[in-house]
Amino acid sequence: MTPTTLPIPIRMKHITLFACAALFGATMQAQVFTSGFEDWTDDLPDDWMGSKTQFTAADVAQVSENPHGGSYAVRLTNTSNTHKRFTTQNVTVTEGTVYNFSFWVRGSGEIRTGFFDGLSDAGSSYAYQAYVTATDTWTQVTQQVTAPPGSTSAQFILSVRNSAAPEHIVVDDVEITEATVDPPTEATIAEIQGTGDESPFAGEVVTTSGVVSAVNGTVGYFLQDGTGPWSGIYVFTNPGDLVRGDAVTITGGVVEFNGQTQISNVTGTTVTSSGNELTPTTITTAEGNTEPYESVLVRVVNANCVSAGSFGQYTVNDGSGPVLVDDVLYAHPFVVGTNYDITGVLQYAFSEWRILPRDVNDVSVSTGFGEFAGASVAVFPNPANDALTIELGTLNGRTEFTLTDAAGRVVHGDVLTAVRGTVDLNGLANGLYVLTLRNGSDMWSTRVQIQH
Repeated sequence: MTPTTLPIPIRMKHITLFACAALFGATMQAQVFTSGFEDWTDDLPDDWMGSKTQFTAADVAQVSENPHGGSYAVRLTNTSNTHKRFTTQNVTVTEGTVYNFSFWVRGSGEIRTGFFDGLSDAGSSYAYQAYVTATDTWTQVTQQVTAPPGSTSAQFILSVRNSAAPEHIVVDDVEITEATVDPPTEATIAEIQGTGDESPFAGEVVTTSGVVSAVNGTVGYFLQDGTGPWSGIYVFTNPGDLVRGDAVTITGGVVEFNGQTQISNVTGTTVTSSGNELTPTTITTAEGNTEPYESVLVRVVNANCVSAGSFGQYTVNDGSGPVLVDDVLYAHPFVVGTNYDITGVLQYAFSEWRILPRDVNDVSVSTGFGEFAGASVAVFPNPANDALTIELGTLNGRTEFTLTDAAGRVVHGDVLTAVRGTVDLNGLANGLYVLTLRNGSDMWSTRVQIQH
């Protein structure tokens, strides 16, 4: 996906934080802030250096050569890849209002606009847009931020990183105005997701409905409409009192962040019912790396935990291909070599696909039970050591089995003549195998881990 407006991720041990601001079509309205950097006091520009400013006075300089307008501009120096904030003093804002943030920039480095709402009962939150790379020529940049519900006061932010001498980042003629957003478009989650890498509604304001499938702390939540491909989406907003099972109708902007379709800048949320049950979509672990299941509540079955990584990540594989399981929502004590049935929302972030279990009920050790040719079958133990037991329940007739290794080679096979049979595993190497049963035209497979 090609981002049009980027939320900025901050990866911590057990939480993924996102901050974003949408870029939507709007018309200019009332002016709320303007600065041409003409007035300075004690070598600092008036109306700036708000409490959330991270620049020191030494890195904020008055520029008199080649300003965009008037006599002066401001130079911001931050050579680090970690951004620094240059903020206005407190500005009165109106909740739900979209603001056009316009400025002129030249020099060398990256700059973006942002918004800090921590000055009222709305709580503390930052929102940022995409970085823009400055050039030697004065260029006007206009981005947008939205004041969330409860906002009464805010600091508007210029965020800078990777500046380089001699000019670094030079800014002039800042203007912040109210904007009127076009009426939202009603669309289903499937319509918003589309069938490609990027939403056909990217950059638009939409109204959609679904059931909350997972809550990511105070950061956001996943919304589900039905089951199957394209049925889920991530909503970047503080969920407040929302819980799993709440059916909601929301209005917000569609953005693409780092390959993930999101709804952000939510301006309206209506709970229509609660306690709704959601059925996860059963997929293979290989399908857990594909776009159709982004943000969908999914389930993988009999997936072997093949390795443990950093930051609470594990790799599981049901034989079709590996996928990550992450502890962003819930940390499960996975054991390498054990097979699991795992339910969770599928997230794409940091160029990785990963399943996010929501609580202890989303993870269970695979039992090897299933339905085959109208009968209940069981395969155990799993992992297995020297022998594997297959119980066919009430199944009648000739039943064949094969064991296939990870390379797709059949390494063992025979015919079961009783409802309970034992397969000798001596001579087979440790690893993941696929056990396949065939009875007439019926076939059933499960994954088996051999661990001598």
